[in-house]
Amino acid sequence: MAGIGFELRKLVETRTIRGVLGAAFSGILVVAGPWLISAASLAAAGRLPFLALPGIALAFTGAMVWALAISICASAAPLYVFVRFSADLIYENKKGEAATLLLKYALASTLISLPLGLLASLVLIKGAPGAAVFGLAFALLLAAVNALWAAMMTATVIRKYGRILAAYALGMGLMYVLARVLGPRLGAAGAVLALAAGYALTSVLLLLATVEALGTEPCPRAFLRLWEYAAKYRNLALAGALYAAATWVDKAVLAAFGGVAATGTRFFVNPGYDTAFYYANLALIPGLVFFTIVTETDFNLDLKRFVAYLGHRRQPEIEAAKARLIRSSASSIGRQSAFQGAVAVALVLVAPLAASALGFPTSVFARLLVGGFFQLILLSALNMLFYLELYREAALSAGAFALVNLGLSLAMCLTGSAAALQGWPYFASCLVSSGLSLAFAFRGLRRFDRIVFLRASGEEFGR
Repeated sequence: MAGIGFELRKLVETRTIRGVLGAAFSGILVVAGPWLISAASLAAAGRLPFLALPGIALAFTGAMVWALAISICASAAPLYVFVRFSADLIYENKKGEAATLLLKYALASTLISLPLGLLASLVLIKGAPGAAVFGLAFALLLAAVNALWAAMMTATVIRKYGRILAAYALGMGLMYVLARVLGPRLGAAGAVLALAAGYALTSVLLLLATVEALGTEPCPRAFLRLWEYAAKYRNLALAGALYAAATWVDKAVLAAFGGVAATGTRFFVNPGYDTAFYYANLALIPGLVFFTIVTETDFNLDLKRFVAYLGHRRQPEIEAAKARLIRSSASSIGRQSAFQGAVAVALVLVAPLAASALGFPTSVFARLLVGGFFQLILLSALNMLFYLELYREAALSAGAFALVNLGLSLAMCLTGSAAALQGWPYFASCLVSSGLSLAFAFRGLRRFDRIVFLRASGEEFGR
């Protein structure tokens, strides 16, 4: 996201209210668009009378949560490889090929998702009223979500930020209108169909805007080349898959041991914990925007300066440049952490007032907020590792996140202490993995000159 980060930073540096607000708002849409449209859709749908009927809201929420979870976990590995391939094409000034690759990838992702969604629905919605329609709606939602992830990964090239806002606004508007029409007739299935249509419209609009920004050119052997990238950057794909699984594993364990589902479905959810996590996850947005505009752009510039020194300066100057890079990186992470820490503290203070209205336990929400603080550090460190192409270390960090979260969640449920300890596995896993990833990142920075020279000789260090 460094490209759009530089553009948003220019708005901030105008030092006008309009510029700062425009950068913040655009940054929010880029880093958290799909989550925000989900939150807005839930809020809007919650005002529709038919959702008050017994079981409708639970079935709708369960289908949405499961579609997001399945989509994120199943698509993370290929999506990370796709983004790497697209970034390389754009860097090589083959923007038209990148746009064509995007269209092919989004289409393939959608077509693969439909039969997988239908198969999943045979297990998850077997006994629900109107199971056939509900199953089709779920499959369409899964396909639309997968298309949206692809569209969002390259939407950072869109410079007309109003197009991004319009895409989300029109998608949410379509969802609300269709939910009013289909919901009373089809129940939860109608609401899911409406949400799928909203996501699909947003995806199409973002894809069109991206293609307009890049132009189109033939991308020969697109999927063969993508497969070659997957083999070459297998640790990048593994890091994406493990990180995605880690973010959902505690919810899955809690749902398996004590979750509830609407009659006739197996969309098991744990409403109190899931709601607390959802809102705590939204609290990461300010820190993610800070990362996009400040942390990542600073790191990108400092790293480029250091690499330029490697080929043109003497050893003492290279060492001094490396020391500046390390200090600057630590300072950026520190400022970002202070900012996100302030956001977390403010939300912890107001949590007791919001807990009853939003339906989550205050203590669990506080634990998840602190865990989210460390998750943001983890994300920052993982991105540093991606810049350094230390994908093996990134996969190890994501693996620690997943294993600690899974192990502690299982231990919590098997010992019957889930009610008292919810949130602690997530907090502990974020703490451990963020520390590990930071250690890897700064070790990589200290050795990066050697790594560059090794790679110049043909060694694929860390990949």
